[in-house]
Amino acid sequence: MTRRDQAAALLTGVAAGLAGGLFGVGGGIVLVPLLTGALLLTQHEAHGTSLAAVGATAIAALVVYGAHGQVAWGTAALVGLASVLTARHGARLAARTSSRDLRRAFALLLVLVALRLLWRPPAGGTSPFHGAAATVAFDLLLGAAVGLLSGFMGVGGGVIAVPAFALVLGMPQALAQGTSLAVILVTAPAGAIEHHRHGNVRLALVPALAVGAAAAGAAAAWLAQWLAQATLARAFALFLLANAIHLWIRPGGKPQPAPARSASGERR
Repeated sequence: MTRRDQAAALLTGVAAGLAGGLFGVGGGIVLVPLLTGALLLTQHEAHGTSLAAVGATAIAALVVYGAHGQVAWGTAALVGLASVLTARHGARLAARTSSRDLRRAFALLLVLVALRLLWRPPAGGTSPFHGAAATVAFDLLLGAAVGLLSGFMGVGGGVIAVPAFALVLGMPQALAQGTSLAVILVTAPAGAIEHHRHGNVRLALVPALAVGAAAAGAAAAWLAQWLAQATLARAFALFLLANAIHLWIRPGGKPQPAPARSASGERR
């Protein structure tokens, strides 16, 4: 990898870290389009490489959110456990999906989430579930959905987890984002491992991506503690819409077969 590629990966990681720390989403929704655009990865490689790098954002930003008491650890544990079990299946599904369909499915998901947040930003409140059993069941179902999304879309799963925590469980926006980062910390590696098995992780790019993401993620997470939750929610929605438009209008590509591997497991 050239120095230019390393510099581009570092700056790409910074962009992802800023979004991840500010919105609690890991940064994959920034990394995926940047990896396919600036670094010329295929859509499948972008998804796998993104998952391998977003853990750095999650760790750095989670420290800040945790220090401010903005993580619901019990909910994160249940959602994270379920997500680990389904992330590999999402990654397998992605490996069998064309690049264009994969990209446009991602864009449609972002639009739906953004419109919901713009229509009625979360105001925080109490959970609609009464009793431990109902709450645990919802957390496990949400975790299964987050895992599938994470593996399939190459993101940490925060685009589902953050709105669900805020809109369904009634968490304040900052608490929803911090809890999402704790989930991403276990979900993203599970999806990345499965993508690596299919040859869709550019390991040479991961260190530079991770360094940039970690540094920017911590700074953005600190900023998020000082913003009003309605401002955070609306900024999150606009950010999702911008990414969705970019993904939808990009020229389509042909389906990408899984790269061949040698006996040693290296990509040819």
